[in-house]
Amino acid sequence: MTSHPIKKHILAVLVENEFGVLARIVELFSARGYNIESLTVAPVSRDKKMSRITITTYGTDKTIELICKLLRRIIPVHHAAELSAAEGYIERELALIQIITDKKTRKKAVKFLEDYESKIIDEEADSLVFEVIGDSQIIEEVLEKMENFGLATVSRTGIAAGFRGMKRLDQISG
Repeated sequence: MTSHPIKKHILAVLVENEFGVLARIVELFSARGYNIESLTVAPVSRDKKMSRITITTYGTDKTIELICKLLRRIIPVHHAAELSAAEGYIERELALIQIITDKKTRKKAVKFLEDYESKIIDEEADSLVFEVIGDSQIIEEVLEKMENFGLATVSRTGIAAGFRGMKRLDQISG
């Protein structure tokens, strides 16, 4: 019997901005016992009639294929597909991170952050708030290291994902 590994998947869904669409999409996951790790939603058309939802979840390839098929059956969904490495997607996430620490440790943290796409947003006598932009693996790496520097709070946007080259979501079968 072949094992179906559970792994991270990123789904992109184009929807009409209608009341209850997001709730129906979330319910689809919930009803099947799947957790949504991150969810981002934003308008993608100038008239704000269309939005793109990016969902990060874990499951088997077969399960994700089924979820995409079910998503496409929800009436205001125009397109739903998994973004895969084969399709050449790019992902980014923003994290606002606060550390509370003394000046000496704060200086070490700032030195460490020079290796990442980070920017100091606020600096007080006993705290530092900075942003880090990168893929989710980079964000996790920075958070792990910041535990040694007085990590206090974290606010993350969730993943935003797009394609390399000329590919578009509506050209991807899924």
